[in-house]
Amino acid sequence: MQKNEKKSGTNKAKSQGKTWFQGLKAEYGKIVWTDRQTLINQTIVVTVITIILGALISLMDAGILGVLNLLIR
Repeated sequence: MQKNEKKSGTNKAKSQGKTWFQGLKAEYGKIVWTDRQTLINQTIVVTVITIILGALISLMDAGILGVLNLLIR
């Protein structure tokens, strides 16, 4: 009896893994991918905003450092 239970437990785990991958494949098929031009436009916008925010943070850091240096002297 125990041998049958062990085999069925192994088969159950395999079938659960199989159904999980089937579900994953089904969900992956539902993904709506953007077209190439939209992806390029969004990438450009994100890159430009990142550069602007990086420059802004750098300027603020330099300004705060300058003020702190004046206060320390």
